[in-house]
Amino acid sequence: MRFIIFREGSVFLHPVTKEPIGTLEAVIGKAEVKEVGYDASTAVILKGDVKVSDKVRISETGVRMLFYQGKNVDWSLGDSYYRLIKETGRFEIVDTAIETDNDSEVIAEAKRLNADVVLILSAKESAGDTMLKQRLLWADNSLKFAEDEVRVAVAFMKELRFGEEFFGPQKGDVRTFVDLPFGVRLITAGDIDGDGKAELLMSTGSDIRLYSPGAAGDLSSLYEIKGSPKDDHIWLDVLDINRDGKDEVILTLTKDNMVVSRIYEFKNGKFFVLWEGDVFLRRIGNELIAQEYEPGEGYKGAVFKVAWDNGYKKGANVSIPRGVNIYDFTFINEPDGKRLVLAYDDAGHLNLYDEGIRIWRSRGDYGGFQTTFKRAAPTIMVERGVWAVKDRLFMQNREILVIKRIPLVGMAKGLGYSKSEIRSLWWTGVSMEERTIIDDIPGKALDYTITDNRIIVLDMPMLGIKFNNILKGENPIGTVLYIYPLKGR
Repeated sequence: MRFIIFREGSVFLHPVTKEPIGTLEAVIGKAEVKEVGYDASTAVILKGDVKVSDKVRISETGVRMLFYQGKNVDWSLGDSYYRLIKETGRFEIVDTAIETDNDSEVIAEAKRLNADVVLILSAKESAGDTMLKQRLLWADNSLKFAEDEVRVAVAFMKELRFGEEFFGPQKGDVRTFVDLPFGVRLITAGDIDGDGKAELLMSTGSDIRLYSPGAAGDLSSLYEIKGSPKDDHIWLDVLDINRDGKDEVILTLTKDNMVVSRIYEFKNGKFFVLWEGDVFLRRIGNELIAQEYEPGEGYKGAVFKVAWDNGYKKGANVSIPRGVNIYDFTFINEPDGKRLVLAYDDAGHLNLYDEGIRIWRSRGDYGGFQTTFKRAAPTIMVERGVWAVKDRLFMQNREILVIKRIPLVGMAKGLGYSKSEIRSLWWTGVSMEERTIIDDIPGKALDYTITDNRIIVLDMPMLGIKFNNILKGENPIGTVLYIYPLKGR
């Protein structure tokens, strides 16, 4: 057990009566108990210049803990345990998107996120049940100070997976509405300036604006990445690829019939271009991937990894089914270590692949795609179809969130959309479970992101035209944000 060491300072007085009402205390160190006796305990000083009169006690603030759920832990079980810990109020839980089986990498991530404790959850099958193991380690020295294992019956697992407490908006919670004064096309969230808090990034199509989201849905303007009026943004992501404690901004745009991708770093209050190339870029998990572009045709060749080694370098090809392109897919990691691929096809259906073989296809499409480009044709009389930038598939362990758009009139997408939904997909190993977690989003949902236990949906209401924006030279298509609280993560 560890304690905070305090030192009494000056007395603070009542602002009116000037009577002493307390004593200021300063945190000056940290101690760890090594041996507990009947009437005395032995501790060592870990940090600080400690004096005899200093006080030792458990801090009233929550312990900052990194919660890491291994790939072999069933999502519903891990999420249930996560929420139980959070509801105690004793922990400030820090999440991470890192995927690894290496404890040292988890510890390094905990240090980067300024966590004090690391909780590593793992699981294995035993006689049909699940053995869930918890290990607790100090982030500063990697020492394990607690370990426990418990058997979870298969019947309880089924109840967790299919019960009403599955991942979704909390009952009774109302969405927060933010009417944006300018048109927005893409959104994402990440810690760009390294302050430990996620900023909200919004692309207008040519510029990127960064905001600090408040608890009540208010947005405070922070920074801006100015682009060219000819820029047409098609993808926006963030990732700390060079491990400097700050997320880089990953942008792909089209310009003059070419594709350009840039990686921006925030340094000394300004954005700098770290890298630029004529390929498509995106984040998947904790990696950066790319694909080449062929003018007039769209995607070209294999999807490949981009590695950081004192610079951005081309890595190995990504193993995905033939015909699947960079913005089409995400991975599903099975408990046995197998990796499945969930991917959109050009008709808008979702498909699940196991080692290149399709094992599931959605019954219907999800409402089409918002960014499409016509392929080059020799004459205007010949149509060669389009290539599309597919919708974002948000992966959280083994659950995938997708946008579903409902046309205004039957299948006539060209007439607009009456509403949109956020759907949840979860592969049981035998079938695909699908449910609606957010319903009745008015109009057309464009993009979404998850940050601080909230899902933020970028939406374009029907007839949402802002005529004042035309006069200012900005995108006249009105957009709004709907912010929903979520259970767990």
